Amino acid sequence: MLFSKLPLQIMVMRFCFFCLFLLFLTVANAQENYPIPAPTENRLFIIQHSKNHNTYVYDANFTPDKNINENEPVKVYRVVYTDGGVIKPLTTIQRKLAYGVHVRKVSESMFKLKLVSYSGLDLWMKIGQDGKAFVETYIQNQTIILTRLFLKMKEGRSDLNPKLEHVIIYGFDSAGNRTNLKIIPE
Repeated sequence: MLFSKLPLQIMVMRFCFFCLFLLFLTVANAQENYPIPAPTENRLFIIQHSKNHNTYVYDANFTPDKNINENEPVKVYRVVYTDGGVIKPLTTIQRKLAYGVHVRKVSESMFKLKLVSYSGLDLWMKIGQDGKAFVETYIQNQTIILTRLFLKMKEGRSDLNPKLEHVIIYGFDSAGNRTNLKIIPE
């Protein structure tokens, strides 16, 4: 009866810390051993999820004369690690219902992106002074240069009717520091 002599407040506090520790381990280990695709010169960001290690890649699509291809500003494809890491295009269902992106030109150096499966997240593809493309989002009063999204799917759901538990947004803050934010979709 080790705990019987401790005041109730201390026992409650220890229990809360234990629960927070378990939550931290769950989030931290949710992505353990996930492969990261080889970087490309025009990489914008990647999406990974908790169902398997397959990765969805978003690259800026430049023309040979270094302008954004206005017909297809973003190339989206997948790295199928469950098939040995082979690169494949999105299937029609993936493009239209899950990992596709709608792009609208705002100016010569800025495009608004919306993921088809999560339109509540505004993404802005910009061209920096160095000619490189990057994606920004503004969330929880922070501007983040996006590098990765991790989708934690609710357990027990079929692949035909998936639901998100939460999304972790990885990137860099306006000072250039690595950051990540956990959001719970509405």
